[in-house]
Amino acid sequence: MAPLAISEARDETAGLAVRLERSVPIATDARLLEFASLQGPLPPATPGSHIDVHLPSGGLRQYSLVTPLCSATRYVIAVKREATGRGGSVWLHDEARVGAELLIGRPRNNFELDETAEQTVLLAAGIGITPIYAMFERLQQLGRPVRLHYWSRSAEHALFRERLERHPDATLIHSSGGRAVSASDVLKVAPPGAEIYCCGPSRMLDQCIASAPRPQHLHVERFANAAKDLGASEPQDGVTGFTVHLARKKRDIEVAAGETILNTLIAAGIDVAYSCEEGVCGACETTVLEGTPLHRDAVRSPEEHQQRKTFMICCSLSREKRLVLDI
Repeated sequence: MAPLAISEARDETAGLAVRLERSVPIATDARLLEFASLQGPLPPATPGSHIDVHLPSGGLRQYSLVTPLCSATRYVIAVKREATGRGGSVWLHDEARVGAELLIGRPRNNFELDETAEQTVLLAAGIGITPIYAMFERLQQLGRPVRLHYWSRSAEHALFRERLERHPDATLIHSSGGRAVSASDVLKVAPPGAEIYCCGPSRMLDQCIASAPRPQHLHVERFANAAKDLGASEPQDGVTGFTVHLARKKRDIEVAAGETILNTLIAAGIDVAYSCEEGVCGACETTVLEGTPLHRDAVRSPEEHQQRKTFMICCSLSREKRLVLDI
């Protein structure tokens, strides 16, 4: 990758300029990558935060920060190599070299930890341990009651194994060991009123959602949008194309069937924030002033969106012929 021009590195809209300082194996098919700031102190990050990593191809990928290993001048992420993924993890594993300069985004947190909860139960599988490990370490630091359950393919696939396997508040479960306790089993005996945080593959998260004794205390983060294969061109509640009114710009934009609001706004020259374009990062969350959205993201539940009066313009549509947005 070519070095960044200084003017580009100082442009906050382009991201934060960093150097890859370290790339080390942490488990089978997983690496820890450490980025050092090239432009002063980095923004603070809390457990559950993630950043965008700008790829040389021009794409963006989102990775959770290992906040216990981060500092004012260093960010650390854990990346699992996904040979059948979209290419970001393969590039970071196979091609990114120590010393390379690249851009990352500022931390965003759509998976915030309640540090005041009387009891917390953490469930993670695979690379989903990254934000969950950060939560575990923070609650340990605060002396808060917490239990961690972590599923991995084998001991060799478990991240942070040396720290967790002998910890009294952590249970490591390996699928190679035969019949194992499930997420549903764990939630059946969860303390009443405990805040529950889950991160991992969709199958595990679906189990958690189905088994949670009190859905209002369940918090999940997905790697991918489970609804992303729902065709945008399919009629939803009888509505195909619709009008988006931009309240601040006093402008109407027609969104055709098969198009997203985000792509339509970009094509019309409207400058809006976005990142993943898949409904998993939360960068494009927008306030809805009038109308009823059809929520299709994996960041918030429809109920949370209703309370916040927001939706994600990269993937969500409209149930009505007109939406009024705070843009």
